[in-house]
Amino acid sequence: MQQVKAPRSVFIDFPLGHQCGRPGDSELQTQILTDTLNILASAKGPGTMVDLDYQWDELFDWGTYLRDVKEMIEEEGAQVFELTP
Repeated sequence: MQQVKAPRSVFIDFPLGHQCGRPGDSELQTQILTDTLNILASAKGPGTMVDLDYQWDELFDWGTYLRDVKEMIEEEGAQVFELTP
């Protein structure tokens, strides 16, 4: 990102698909979106990059993530495709 000089970027270290927090946690989602919009509005120029200081409350691992995605897909009644390299 630093090499292409994106106009402005805000990052948060949350699991994939949860960039604004957990589903249903509207208070945290509002805080994250407010912080993000304030940073983007006040960015001084190209290349501005900010890491938001929010912490996910559980240890993230890919096995748990993939299990949760599979469970969600099955609950929705969709077909689960097993991807192999």
